[in-house]
Amino acid sequence: MPAEHHVDPQLLDALALEVARSSAAALEASHELLAHYGDTGSAPTQRAVNTLIQHAADTLRALTDSFDDISAELQRSGQRG
Repeated sequence: MPAEHHVDPQLLDALALEVARSSAAALEASHELLAHYGDTGSAPTQRAVNTLIQHAADTLRALTDSFDDISAELQRSGQRG
C-alpha cells in the first residue's frame, strides 16, 4: 500500500491562484489575437490567416478551460486537506 502524501492546503491554494492567473492570461491572449489582425488584400491568403488565427484562439480558449479545471481541482484538494 503506497504511503499517503500530505500537502499543505495553503500551497494548493497558492498554486490554484497561479493557475487561475494563467487561465486569465490565456483568455486575454485569445481575445487580443482575434482583435489584432489585418486584411491581407488576397482572398485565399486572408482565409488562411483567418483560419490560423481562429485555430490559435480556439487553442488558447481550450488551455483556459484546462487551467480552470486544474485550479478548481487544486482548490477542492486544499479544502479536503
